[in-house]
Amino acid sequence: MYPGDWAQALIAFDAEVKTMGPGGSRTIPFADLHLMPGDTPEIETILEKGEIITAIEVPVIGAMRGSHYLKARDRESYAFASASAAVGLEMEGDSVKDARIALGGVASVPWRASAAEDVLRGEVFSEDLAREAGRVAFADAVPLDHSAYKIPLGADVVAGALMTAHARAKGEN
Repeated sequence: MYPGDWAQALIAFDAEVKTMGPGGSRTIPFADLHLMPGDTPEIETILEKGEIITAIEVPVIGAMRGSHYLKARDRESYAFASASAAVGLEMEGDSVKDARIALGGVASVPWRASAAEDVLRGEVFSEDLAREAGRVAFADAVPLDHSAYKIPLGADVVAGALMTAHARAKGEN
């Protein structure tokens, strides 16, 4: 499982990675940087041999105004997330204009929860809506035997992060 903390926010807010390598420079959407494990699980990114990251650019978007990162972890893990969510909300009155949700600790790469974002957009924000978005974020999850607990935990983390992000978007926190 991807245990890091920062990649989720970079994915949620459409960051791009600038690289330089033997073949020149290129720009990579951060969401495309990490590879799912396959025949070569030791290779975690699409970076070529000799290619380095020279910059990370994060565009300013409205959903940053109401953003929050929430992590649940085992006490003994010190830092690694059992489940985490980076979320952002842009409000238009009481309705969600834009929503961003990216998950960590629940897949081998940071995961964008696009279906959960779609549940929020255009709707009047409420705690019930936040909980529904959390459920949708994990609706298609197929857990390993030892990680089934992450589905309800992750859904709660998403809902909790959305509640705080909403308060921030409304200027209440």
